[in-house]
Amino acid sequence: MKVTALTGIILQINSLVDSQKYNHISISDVHQAIESGRVLRFIKESCGSDIDLSIHLESGAYGDFESFFEEKMNQIYNAYAGDERRKWGVSNLGLCLILAWTNEIIQWGEGVDFS
Repeated sequence: MKVTALTGIILQINSLVDSQKYNHISISDVHQAIESGRVLRFIKESCGSDIDLSIHLESGAYGDFESFFEEKMNQIYNAYAGDERRKWGVSNLGLCLILAWTNEIIQWGEGVDFS
């Protein structure tokens, strides 16, 4: 997966966090979205036109980005759910958890193309 696909998610989520309009999205909400395998769709449904995930969900420009992202989020969830505050300093906002875990995917580097 191209690293630009992941950094694009980070930029868009960062904008949502900055708006403060989605502070109601909890860590528990994100956990539930991960458990159901629909984090990206949950974000899109929750944030509507404030986020454009069409290149990630519909275009195929990054292959099957959705499956890649959902698998990686699930791996992190299975290993670290409940330990967010200690590991990433996140204890309140679900969108901040998505930022931290997307960054973690990049840091792991597994399946990420940095070229």
